[in-house]
Amino acid sequence: MHVRHDGAAPAYRASIGVVRTLPALGVTALTAAALGTGQVLAAELTGITTLGGDFTAGAERVQGVQVTLVAWYCAVAVPAAVVLATAGREVRTRMAAVPAGVLGTLATCPVLMQRASGFVSDDVLTAALVGVLLGSLCALAAAVAPVIGKGLVAYAVFQWGAGLAFTALVPRTVVYAGMVQPLGLDFLVRLRPEMPDLPDNLGYHLPPMLPVAIAVPVLAGAVSAVAVRRTKVRGASMAAGAAGPVLSAVLYRLVPEQDVLWNEAAATVVDAVAACSLLVAAVPDAWQGARGLTSRFSHTSDR
Repeated sequence: MHVRHDGAAPAYRASIGVVRTLPALGVTALTAAALGTGQVLAAELTGITTLGGDFTAGAERVQGVQVTLVAWYCAVAVPAAVVLATAGREVRTRMAAVPAGVLGTLATCPVLMQRASGFVSDDVLTAALVGVLLGSLCALAAAVAPVIGKGLVAYAVFQWGAGLAFTALVPRTVVYAGMVQPLGLDFLVRLRPEMPDLPDNLGYHLPPMLPVAIAVPVLAGAVSAVAVRRTKVRGASMAAGAAGPVLSAVLYRLVPEQDVLWNEAAATVVDAVAACSLLVAAVPDAWQGARGLTSRFSHTSDR
């Protein structure tokens, strides 16, 4: 008697697909845990943050700064883990890796509980959860268009490089989510009297922030230009250049209770930098579109 096995092949292929996906999910979770906890510990060891410190006698000016930084570390860890752990995989695997990245990044919470003092212990846990939530949305975008995640990784690497370099070389450097303020650069500090009357005490904060504030839009334009040349996908290329600055700007809006004192000034600057980055990242995108239109017009005329 002949027995039909019409449903066997699809079921077998589905089971094989699940088996092939599981290692990627595990690698993503481990990568996210390493990125989240690694950033927190690196910031503590290098003096970028002092979560166990006593935020009094003037130190309260940077309390919100450090809490927001924790959220930024977690927000970056999720999409970065998905991009790094699923490179070359199909969209379905990348999408399935997003929850694994979220779970892995949550491993940061026990480290924060151990490192943070009573002044910020509750705030850093809330900030970490907010960062993971925002990071999961960015990871979904990166899963659909990996070039966006690569642009975000490039931005995070730049911010870390600038933060570590200025912290090591310039005294009184303050690292914010998406910004670095080397207060010890005297030639920039001397610009303060020339600044106009700006809100949020920006006349004090903006001059030392100028190197990074200028470099970020330049980086956004460069990432967008490389992305549009390699992928020929215009919208995703623009998003790749602007993803990092926009993520930082949105993050400040999600932890509004931390936007006080110095962090309030940083939020204003990061907003402006994000807007500039969007405009600059749109230039290569628009140029590619204009070239495409010119090429199609030329082909039409030749006919």
